[in-house]
Amino acid sequence: MTDQEKKQQRVSLGIEIEDAKEEFLHLQEKALRLADRLEEIVKKIRLNANHRPSKDDFTPEFELANKLKPEHQGVLKFDEIEKLIEELRAARKNLFNLIERKSQLFNGGSSVNVPFD
Repeated sequence: MTDQEKKQQRVSLGIEIEDAKEEFLHLQEKALRLADRLEEIVKKIRLNANHRPSKDDFTPEFELANKLKPEHQGVLKFDEIEKLIEELRAARKNLFNLIERKSQLFNGGSSVNVPFD
């Protein structure tokens, strides 16, 4: 293998790693936004479960404050949540494998921890 071919391997692997990191970070952000919406739903459920019966239940302001927002309606789609979890796992595995390949290429086959800059 020529030096030029070796350099090309390193460059190609570096690009693959950057692409994999970007994909993982996008999925991670999507998952964190979903988790935030789920936490909002959980807070509303807990808030409503802990309210004592009172005349406040008859006011429109109280009703609005304790209702879920329209953006919460589509959050609990379990098939989409399961798909996102699997995509995150696949992205982590892909990134790990690419970094392992890079490590082996640069360190003659020895394994190292995954650096995440």
